[in-house]
Amino acid sequence: MVTTLLAGLALSGCSVEKAAELTILGSWTNPEDEEFRQVLKGFEKESHIKTRYEGHRDVSQVLQAGIERGRPPDVAILPRVNDLQRYVNAGQLVPLKDELTGDEAAAPQLIKLAPRAEPDGRPTAGDAAYGVAMATHLKSVVWYDPAELTKFGLQPPRTWQELVGHTQRKIGDQQVRWCLAMSSQPVSGWPGTDWIEDILLHQSGQEDYEKWTRGDLGWTSDQVKAAWTTWGELLKVSSPGTDQASLYTTFQTAAKGLFPRQTSVDGKPAESSAARGCHLDHQGSFAIREYLKQLPKLPTPTPGASPSFTFFPTPPPAGEPANSSLQEVSDDVAAMFRNTEPAQQLMKYLAGEGAQHARREQSQEVAFSRRATPPEKYHDPVTKAVAQRLRTGTLCWDGSDLLPAAIATAFERAVMVYLKARNRLDSLLTELEALRNTVPRSEWMNLRCVAAR
Repeated sequence: MVTTLLAGLALSGCSVEKAAELTILGSWTNPEDEEFRQVLKGFEKESHIKTRYEGHRDVSQVLQAGIERGRPPDVAILPRVNDLQRYVNAGQLVPLKDELTGDEAAAPQLIKLAPRAEPDGRPTAGDAAYGVAMATHLKSVVWYDPAELTKFGLQPPRTWQELVGHTQRKIGDQQVRWCLAMSSQPVSGWPGTDWIEDILLHQSGQEDYEKWTRGDLGWTSDQVKAAWTTWGELLKVSSPGTDQASLYTTFQTAAKGLFPRQTSVDGKPAESSAARGCHLDHQGSFAIREYLKQLPKLPTPTPGASPSFTFFPTPPPAGEPANSSLQEVSDDVAAMFRNTEPAQQLMKYLAGEGAQHARREQSQEVAFSRRATPPEKYHDPVTKAVAQRLRTGTLCWDGSDLLPAAIATAFERAVMVYLKARNRLDSLLTELEALRNTVPRSEWMNLRCVAAR
């Protein structure tokens, strides 16, 4: 596939040359790949430049293979920000033109980096814009059905202690259950890393979180260990078997549990709590797609009507109200591997309002970005609330997306082991700490949290 995808492209990402057709590689597959192809049609219409998009779940491996063959795509859309640092260090990424970096409206989307050298990892030159955040996912949220919480006599929690209390709440033999899922392709465990990162951010605050993501706070530190144990204690008071079952459950399957099973007579959904598989789901805003699939198909949808799900922000511990404004987010970032004028034009288009508008339309308004898009552009109350949240407080990158690849992979595996054997936590953290000390400083990033715009 790599040979077919990247055949005929130039051998260098640094030389300036003419491109007859732009090749774009990304991780978006069905249905997002078709949505993105529709976005690219807008670029083709404006520029009269042809594009060819290929989606692959393991985009990093496919991209690396293309680079090693000397045939990178013109542009790649990467789900991990740290990959950018590696390619910048190797001189394989092309910085964006000044005309794009001077676009104030696009500024929140630009990822600025500098090459970092061993052994101290200090920048070897001034930073430059190397990436455009094409899609942003809000992660510091918990999804629920308001009617279900009401049945349990609950309201959205304001503190972590209240959230733990929610998890312990029962009606008869029914308990508030978590929609927990760790299985995924090509890599499992990332939903658990999201949990731990989110807890660390809200429990210990922005400064310690940033130290950890840039490699200055150890895995055996009190702050990091507390994030793991806090998550473990939450699962301990949850319904029995939730953690073990999660090892073999995908987040798409878990999402179904948030809704009534479609088994009632006359095609109507069941309404009792007993029909629910779970009640709370800690998942990124991309989960909205899965939730919408579970809603009954109405013959005449009402514009602006509220769906039967919404979210509350991850609550901070009692006594830490300032941490309630902190939000973990992840980005799919477009980066340029061939220095051609058409590729520069495409990057400018992807950062513009036209591309963002097209993405909103093609995705039925479930696509979000760091660009200052007014919430009024969204018509559904839930998507409007997500857009508003992305313009509130402080946004911090997903920790795993900032960690060196070896560390992130080990983190994901450690989550899976921890759910099987909580008593192994100390040894898992010791192993992660030993690995941290072997990774060159040049592979760590120093992207700090930013104020939302």
